Amino acid sequence: MNGSPDRRALWREFLEDARWAPSPHNVQPWLLRCCDDGTAEVSIPTDRLLRDTDPGGRFTGSGIGCLVEGLAVAARAHRLALTATSTGRVPGDKDPVVVLSLGPADEHTDERALLRERRTSRLPFDGSPVEESLLDELSALSAAAGHTWQASTDPELVRWIVELNRETLFLDMADPIARAEVGHWLRFSNAEAARRRDGFSPDALGFPGWLLRLFFRRHALLELPGIRQGARWLYGRTTRGTRTIAWLRGPFETFEDGLAAGRLLMRLWLTMTREGVRLHPFGSVVTNPTANARLQARIEPGEGMLWLIMRLGRSAEPPRSHRREVDDLVA
Repeated sequence: MNGSPDRRALWREFLEDARWAPSPHNVQPWLLRCCDDGTAEVSIPTDRLLRDTDPGGRFTGSGIGCLVEGLAVAARAHRLALTATSTGRVPGDKDPVVVLSLGPADEHTDERALLRERRTSRLPFDGSPVEESLLDELSALSAAAGHTWQASTDPELVRWIVELNRETLFLDMADPIARAEVGHWLRFSNAEAARRRDGFSPDALGFPGWLLRLFFRRHALLELPGIRQGARWLYGRTTRGTRTIAWLRGPFETFEDGLAAGRLLMRLWLTMTREGVRLHPFGSVVTNPTANARLQARIEPGEGMLWLIMRLGRSAEPPRSHRREVDDLVA
């Protein structure tokens, strides 16, 4: 790793906190290199691209944006402001996609603890809706970033969206291409997840490892009587107690759009974490064209692409997904 020893140590310290950022399928598609001038470059290892399910790199870009915002949070704790500049490179050509630089910050805030507390919750929620005051704060943050935040606590709409997500998830996994790519990032035991430190563990997904293996490696067996119904029931159990659904619209056409959206998502997620609210994204409803069209026909119209829908609420503390060590994330 290039750069002065002091600056190298500083970037590593930032990364120690920021590496807990979320990314699609917990792929962690980032590599950080400190340059001689004290800046840092973020590139995407080619083996961590989602070529089939995210060919344009928008969702990968959102993961990079989450990491960048995490680095910015860590920098502010040192009274430093982080500036991120897209290089315009296409994800997958091994060149840096973002250049990071540091300067003096106008304010000092230390929210590093929130970076580690933030988690996706695939556990049942406690059945209470999210407070309107928090929803208003999230809406204001989104508007400031050029996006629109909408939420609903209507019981019928919430139930309909939760069911749409379940149906779409099982439909998507019937596609062999999507199943193969997503399955590459599945860890079928908690021991394997701890060893590899990426992807989804059985604990994080709330599914036993044997059922995940059956789903992704012996998918045809799911059509046997009782097995598919049991898997659907088990997944449905994890979404009980949902009373609030929210979605985001805004620019999401390019990798750069994804990068900016990811930074916003991280700010929103940390704000929720501060208030003890958990988030569970419904990715399949966004990426499946049929489900997306059904959803948009049902909810309030709005401008911009609908790029995220999620359930919000309070749950028991979710299991923490593993993350790769700093030494594995620097070049």
